[in-house]
Amino acid sequence: MIDEDARARLVRRFGTGVTAWIDALPDLLATLTDHWDLTVVRHVPGGTGTTFLCTTAVLKLTPEHAIAAHEARALTAWAGTPAMVGLLDTDLTRGALLLQTVDPGTPARDPAKVVPHLHQADPTGFPPLTARVDFLFETVLTRRTGTYYATEHRRARTLAEDDIAPVLLHGDLHPGNVLQGPAGPVAIDPRACVGDPAVDWMDFVHGGYDLHGADVDLDRVHEWLTAFEPFYG
Repeated sequence: MIDEDARARLVRRFGTGVTAWIDALPDLLATLTDHWDLTVVRHVPGGTGTTFLCTTAVLKLTPEHAIAAHEARALTAWAGTPAMVGLLDTDLTRGALLLQTVDPGTPARDPAKVVPHLHQADPTGFPPLTARVDFLFETVLTRRTGTYYATEHRRARTLAEDDIAPVLLHGDLHPGNVLQGPAGPVAIDPRACVGDPAVDWMDFVHGGYDLHGADVDLDRVHEWLTAFEPFYG
């Protein structure tokens, strides 16, 4: 169903207990494809679950149902903008999201264009940026490197607590999470949180992308890039 690399990635993320979910995945996939009348074209591995590209939609599954519920809420908040992938349906009791297909779905030509559109959504009810910062430094980075970067974590925490007008952030916005859609770039895989808009610009500034004259506080972005330096090493 999924290859060894994809299995190992899920075990790193969720621990060895996830193997039971992986082993049950064929039955889960059969149930959901029958329910939504889907024909699977190919499998795409992910860090928090697994995705199946189908002929009429995209089926996204995660063993941690809270992740699916959080993403569904975020996609609902962004339903008014074509800059975010559309949510077609959910089965949150099974950790499943049914998403619109992004066509052609190739890497976006101008991925940074999505940022201002995403920041227009209502941020009410989403977790604060501080929680996202803590998770990234205490869990993701430590697991990846075997090192806890306390100084950089404190610096990022301080930035997240600054009195900056908050917006709804994608939370994991990088060129790989922006696809080319029929009318422009489309973001996918949000980890929505609320805070400093500079955070969603980090990867595009770091990568030297054209910001198209957007209203970006570059000094602020560079402060974040300094704090997040271990992620770019």
